[in-house]
Amino acid sequence: MRTRFLSIVILLTTLATNAQQKKVVSAPKVASNSGVSISNADLGTFPYFKTLPSFSPTDSITIEQNRTYFFDGKTIFTVDGKVSFQNLNLKDEVEKVPSEFQLVQEFDKLVAALGGKKVYEGKLPEDALKKLTDKDLVTLASEHQVAPYAFYGVVEYVIKTPEKEVWLQLVPGTIVSKFYTLLVVEKNNQLIATNTNKENLLLRDLEKGSVSIVNLEFELDDSVLLTQSKDELLSIVGVFQSHPDWKLKIEINNAPVGKPDYTLSLTEKRAVAIKEELSSLGVKPSLLSVVGRGDSKPLVSNDTEKGRKTNTRVEISKL
Repeated sequence: MRTRFLSIVILLTTLATNAQQKKVVSAPKVASNSGVSISNADLGTFPYFKTLPSFSPTDSITIEQNRTYFFDGKTIFTVDGKVSFQNLNLKDEVEKVPSEFQLVQEFDKLVAALGGKKVYEGKLPEDALKKLTDKDLVTLASEHQVAPYAFYGVVEYVIKTPEKEVWLQLVPGTIVSKFYTLLVVEKNNQLIATNTNKENLLLRDLEKGSVSIVNLEFELDDSVLLTQSKDELLSIVGVFQSHPDWKLKIEINNAPVGKPDYTLSLTEKRAVAIKEELSSLGVKPSLLSVVGRGDSKPLVSNDTEKGRKTNTRVEISKL
């Protein structure tokens, strides 16, 4: 055991020295993590990225909840969630070792096939991380907050699904020693969890088979949802927490605003906005039928302000 520990220390020291001596031949490659499309790919089971052909995992650790650190080329940010911390070694000592370039290419293809995106490739800003955490990269790795041997440089990816985000930190530079390392983080949608401590009146209505009216508010003559609509949106998400296989119909109605065609167009745009917002909160788009009805289904007369408010509504029913 002592011999193995000394070997690991020697290897760690050697890699750190090599990393410091290694010349940077080009600027880090940066890809924004904004605008990542929601993927409906089947990722399988955690940790999703288990190994590549010809490699086998060793020293793999799974932690149910931890805070990890990522960098997008401009900003350090945290990703909290379930963590897998892996070393993956070449199985056959005589087999040809792939290059860093080949290793990154393989992960580029794997992530792209699952609907994900590369976020960053390059060195992590150790000075900035140390200022933020009071820990160097070796310490952060020992506490499973960055990938093993992250001081060697990382490649970062993200895959967003309706239920979660999966963040990946790959260290290809260790391939010179016939292994590579991974940090995989499963980040659950935190907004979904905020709805569980409040009685869900929408859910109660739908479980009774009733049509429910929710108070989703928009900017005047616009499709932009107002912040006070958050609780109602979370109530809709909460329905799918209790009944993941349900499908909902959401109808947007409005009192007349100018000509009927304009009112119809306004509610159709609001329908799109609602579906996009719910998708971003983890609802599968295939479970939603969202339609704008314009002013075609009034409940009462539009002759009074009270009547117009009554007719401007969002109705939800179970399909």
